[in-house]
Amino acid sequence: MNKILNCTLKREKKGKFCLKVSVIIPAYNAENTISSVIEDLLRQNFLNMEIIVVDDGSTDNTAAIVRSFNEKNIRFIKKENGGVSSARNRGIQEANGEYLMFADADDGCPPEMVQLAVEALEKQKVDYLIAGYTKVYKDKTVKSLPGSVVFFGDEIRNNLSSILSNNLNCVYAKVYKLDILRKHHIKFDEKLPLGEDFNFNLEYLLCANSVAYLNKSVYKYLAFNSVATTMYRENMHLHRMLSLEKMNNTFARNGLVNPFEGTLRIKIFYAEIFNLQKKMCPYSYCKKMKILKNMKAEYLRESDKNLSGIYKVLRLMVKMLPVWALYTFGLCVQTIMNILPERIRGLSV
Repeated sequence: MNKILNCTLKREKKGKFCLKVSVIIPAYNAENTISSVIEDLLRQNFLNMEIIVVDDGSTDNTAAIVRSFNEKNIRFIKKENGGVSSARNRGIQEANGEYLMFADADDGCPPEMVQLAVEALEKQKVDYLIAGYTKVYKDKTVKSLPGSVVFFGDEIRNNLSSILSNNLNCVYAKVYKLDILRKHHIKFDEKLPLGEDFNFNLEYLLCANSVAYLNKSVYKYLAFNSVATTMYRENMHLHRMLSLEKMNNTFARNGLVNPFEGTLRIKIFYAEIFNLQKKMCPYSYCKKMKILKNMKAEYLRESDKNLSGIYKVLRLMVKMLPVWALYTFGLCVQTIMNILPERIRGLSV
C-alpha cells in the first residue's frame, strides 16, 4: 500500500475526511471505454466513496461490463434512453454521498482526483469547488487551470462574470454538495440538447454561499474520444438559443442581467456557420444561404450592448456583409484551423 493511501486511511480513521462521495457516470453504448474509467475510480486514494453508473438505455455490452466488476461500492442503474441530462439526474436522485462529482464514460480520472478535491473543499470550508482538468489530444496534453481564489457571500455576485468564465462549461473536475442540490431542486434541464452543463453550474453557483478554485488538474478530458466537434448537428442554432434563453431566465429569477448575452449571441451565429460547413451537413449551398439569411435577420433584430474587441468586429461583419461573404469567411477560418496542430485547434473550440 503506497504512502499516500496509508496517509488517507489514517485521516479517515480520525474522522477528518469521513465524508462519503458519490461519483456519477452517465453511460450510453460505452462498451469500449467504460471499464477504463471504472478502473480509474477503483484506484482512487480516497476510499469512502460510491461509483454510480447510470446506463441510459445502452444497446451494446455496457451493462455486462459494469456488472462484471462485482465491487460493493459500484452501483449500476439501468434506465430507458433519455439523454445524458436524464442519466445524471437519476444519479443525483440515487446518490448517498454528502458530496457529488461527475465523470464521463470516455474520460480518465487520476488516482488523486477525489482526495485532492475533497481535501481542498474541506480546507476552504466552501459549498462549491472548481478544479482544473487536462485535455488530452493525440499529439499533446493541455491543462486548464482556474487559479487559486476563494469567494464568500456577496463576493460571488460581485465577481460573477469572472467565475462563470472559468471552467464552468462542464461538470467534471467539480465538487457539489448534495444537500444544496436537493434543497434547491437543482437538476439538469432534460429539454436542453446543448448548454446543460453551464446552466446546471449557474443555478448551483447562485445557490452557493462560497466557492473555491483548486489550481490543480484532477481530471482527464480525452478529447480524441470526442466526435462532437466533427459532426454536423441538426438545429444546433435553435438548441443554443434555447440554452441562452434558459440562462437569461435564471439570471432574471435572481434579479440579475446576463453579462454574456451579447457575446454568446455572436458566438452562436458564427458557430452555425461552422456547423453548416461540416462534411455531414445534408443541405445544398442555396439551402445554407437561406438558413443564414433567416438567422441574420433574426440576429440583427436584437441590439447587442457591451460588446468589445473582436466581438464588436464580428457583429459589424454580420451587419455589413452578405451571407455568402460570411460563409466564405467561415471557410477560410476552417481551412486555417485544419492545418494547425490538433492541440491548437482544441484550444479554439
